Amino acid sequence: MHKLLLKFFIFIFIFSLINVNGALADVIEFAQVSDVHYSLNDKNMDKYLYFLSLSLKKKNPDFVVFLGDNVNNSTEEDVIGFMRAIHSINSPYYITLGNSDAHRLNGIEKEIYLDIVTTFNRNQDENAKYYYFKPNHDVIGVVLDDTSDFAKSSHGEISPEQILWLDKLLTKYPKKLFLIFQHSPLLPPRVEYKLSMLNTEKYEAMLKKHSNVIVISSGHYHQEAFQQDDVGVRHISAPAFIDLPHSYQLIKIIYDKDSYKSPKDIEVIVTKVKV
Repeated sequence: MHKLLLKFFIFIFIFSLINVNGALADVIEFAQVSDVHYSLNDKNMDKYLYFLSLSLKKKNPDFVVFLGDNVNNSTEEDVIGFMRAIHSINSPYYITLGNSDAHRLNGIEKEIYLDIVTTFNRNQDENAKYYYFKPNHDVIGVVLDDTSDFAKSSHGEISPEQILWLDKLLTKYPKKLFLIFQHSPLLPPRVEYKLSMLNTEKYEAMLKKHSNVIVISSGHYHQEAFQQDDVGVRHISAPAFIDLPHSYQLIKIIYDKDSYKSPKDIEVIVTKVKV
C-alpha cells in the first residue's frame, strides 16, 4: 500500500514539474497576407476580403501583416478601396509596401500611399516606409521597404539607410525576439532572377551579427515556402491571396525567453488558412 502511495506521489510530482516547465513557454500568433493585388475592377475582391476579415476574427491572431502588392494598380482609388475593404479587421494590422503599390513613374508616390494607409489604420500613426511595432513585451515586429521609389521593379533591395537603422534597433534590444516583414524574400522559394533581391551582401552580413532575428516573412513570388538558414532564422514565403484558393498564413511562435540562446531554440508553426 505504501509503495503504491509513493508511486502515486512521485507521478504527481513529475507531472507538476512538466506543467511548470510548460507554463514557462510563451506563445505569439500572427497572420500574414500577401499579394492581394486589390483592384476596383475586380468585383469579387471585396467579398473575399470580407471573408478574410471573418476568418481573422475567428482565429483572433495577435496581429496581422499585409506583405505588399496590396493593390494591383498604383492609384489612390485602389489604395482607398483596399483600406476600406480590410478596415473591419479586429486585430491590429500593419502594411508593407510591395513593388506594385507605389512608384512615381505611372503611379502614386509612397508618401501619398502612406497618407491613405495611416488615415484608415489606427496602428500606423506615422507616415513611415519602414518602422517597428511591439505586439508584446518580448517581441518586436519590423516592417522594411525593399521597393523602388521611382519606377516599378520586380527586384527588391534593402537600402543602406534601413540596414543601419535595423542594425541599431537589433543592438538596442538584444533580448527581444525580432520578426522581419518585407515584400521580397531574402531566401526565395525558387530560383528566378527577375524576382530576386539585389545587393543582399551588406544586409545578410548585418543580420549575422545578431542572434535575435527569428523570422523573415515575405511574399512577391506567389509561392508558399518554409525554410531555415544555417543560423536558424525561418524564412517564410506567403501564398498570393489573389490566387485560388484565396488563403493566408497563421504563424505560431512558441518560445521560452529564459532559455533562449539562438533562433534554433524557437518553435515556429505555419498553417495555411483558406477563406
